[in-house]
Amino acid sequence: MDTTLVMQGNLVADPVQKQVASGAKVTRFRMASSGRRYDQTINDWVSTDTVYMTINCWRQLGDNVMQSLHKGDTVVVMGRLRFREYDDPNNGPRRQAYEVEAQSVGPDLSRYIATFGRPLRGLPATEPEADSPDVAPPVGVPAQHSPFGERPAEETAA
Repeated sequence: MDTTLVMQGNLVADPVQKQVASGAKVTRFRMASSGRRYDQTINDWVSTDTVYMTINCWRQLGDNVMQSLHKGDTVVVMGRLRFREYDDPNNGPRRQAYEVEAQSVGPDLSRYIATFGRPLRGLPATEPEADSPDVAPPVGVPAQHSPFGERPAEETAA
């Protein structure tokens, strides 16, 4: 069973992308997350301990993170908590770390206004004929109108 969590926090450095031996791309970033709580003994708000977490974003999610996020950005991350062990590069004892394998990453809209866009992806090997009205445009190619924008006159008249 996987442990899924949601975290909100700030990037402490710019994301870094690398290619692993299998050829897949992974983008990593570190984020800091802390909270505030009201302490009745002093009648004031206090900060909770800061948690620093490494976030791993694979494939298209990683590409999107690289193009969108920078140090200091406030994000919301949803993903699976993972535990890993690794050898210390300085020949020390084996080290341990918790990381998040991200399923979703986005800007915290309580702090930002976002504009969304779809990334361009490769086109299929055979392209449909342009005259065919029943064929949807390939992924990454803009449609004639946006589902969030104004509709053409023939659709609004009905």
